Amino acid sequence: MKSPWKEILLALVVLVAAVGMTTWCALCRVVKQPGWIASDQRDAYFYGSIEAGKTAGLPYWVWLSMPRIFPEHMPGPGGYAALGLSWEEGKEMPVGFAKQRVGYIRVTGNCALCHVISRSNGTDLGPDIVTAIPGRTTDLKPLLTFFRDCAADPRFNADEFFSEIDGDTKLSFFDRLIYRYVLIPRTRKALMADPAQVLFSPALRAHLRDPHSDAPFADPQFKPFKEMLIQQSQPIEKTTPLTR
Repeated sequence: MKSPWKEILLALVVLVAAVGMTTWCALCRVVKQPGWIASDQRDAYFYGSIEAGKTAGLPYWVWLSMPRIFPEHMPGPGGYAALGLSWEEGKEMPVGFAKQRVGYIRVTGNCALCHVISRSNGTDLGPDIVTAIPGRTTDLKPLLTFFRDCAADPRFNADEFFSEIDGDTKLSFFDRLIYRYVLIPRTRKALMADPAQVLFSPALRAHLRDPHSDAPFADPQFKPFKEMLIQQSQPIEKTTPLTR
């Protein structure tokens, strides 16, 4: 009589492999950003991700929902633009935020988050977006403080986020499990510890510690933009936070 143990063992191996592959796809698999970002040097600088696989990032739906759930932690109305970030008309998110699927869709920061700024053009039109020279940067403290204050709020939990997310999209049953038991608790803990470590890659964090380093341009994707920054450098009198 043939022993069933080999079949049982094989089934278990297949099951474990399937669970492992599913988990890897849900948390780690890197998918390229849309072609419109990579095909244009300016868009790549403004919205391209850097070392996405090495950066925790913010789950996209958490990132999107935070200004709506925690408006009292903002300095004023306007969502992320109220924090002094540059925002091009018609774009989904402010300059310097990169959206990419690495397992789940996540949002990270790139060098444009600091080095691209806005200034008033003296008209009723929106502010000019200026590719600022290295050393002239956006103040990130309001953004990082907002993230930390949100994480410290007791409403930073799955029920609160789902009440907001459900108005924008229908997450799958598996995605809801991942968000509830992994992404939201993990993100909250990480933001309370160090928002910069969540948002930025190791190379960008090194640049934050030493602003004179070329760490943001170490990625071949952005090396050509270094020359553009130098060529387009110009005196900047002041920056004006956008409202949106």
